Amino acid sequence: MFNVGAQLRRMRRQANFTLDQLASTSGVDRGTISRIELGHVSPRIDTISFLCEAMGANLAQFFGSPDAAGEEPLDEHAAGRPGPGAAAAADLAPSREPEGHAPNSVNGRAPADVEPDGYWPMTSHFWHGMLEVLDRFEALVKHSNELILVQDREGMILYASPASMAILGRRGPDLVGRQHRTLVHPGDQERLDGLFTALAPGAIARLEFRLRHKDGTWRWLAAKFSNQLDHPSVAALVYNALEIQTPTTP
Repeated sequence: MFNVGAQLRRMRRQANFTLDQLASTSGVDRGTISRIELGHVSPRIDTISFLCEAMGANLAQFFGSPDAAGEEPLDEHAAGRPGPGAAAAADLAPSREPEGHAPNSVNGRAPADVEPDGYWPMTSHFWHGMLEVLDRFEALVKHSNELILVQDREGMILYASPASMAILGRRGPDLVGRQHRTLVHPGDQERLDGLFTALAPGAIARLEFRLRHKDGTWRWLAAKFSNQLDHPSVAALVYNALEIQTPTTP
């Protein structure tokens, strides 16, 4: 199994980042990073991508380490090795949970048929095949001026392409986890709600509306929406949008 937390902790220390520094740079919450390193949660691939980008690394480097699949003890002093120092030790302490209450446990023991949190049940070799797909997608959207937003059934943003910075003044990590509705101009919310309600599974619709830029101004977008909520591999509503100066429809 691939130990995500051990690899993240190893790379963070090699990059000389504290938890606070990595959180500030990546846009990922400090507590979330700490829980990943402690093995209390299994992160999504886009979260790992944000963290790698903040450290000047990429997914290939994250999954490419020959030691990445091995487990690194949380208490390095107990393992008989020099510890990371007081600062690094303090990083780990606040998020420790009481013994016997680990996530996905029953009476302090993980069920035999459940992978422990913090691990992905594939080796690093498996992820190399996935990296080709991810790298190809990143290359396609990295320099595109088209904004791609993915949101779940409740309207929470799951992914924002790099064009979000040019159009909205916000990096992807700043948008992920936010409610899409909070960015929509009040005058456009009713039309957008109506579109979402009427958009059948698999259907596509177009709409021009305004989203709030980080500086407080409103930017007009011409968007194409695709309802992929019932698609098992997507389970989201996806839209592609370009910024326009003025609306072309009333």
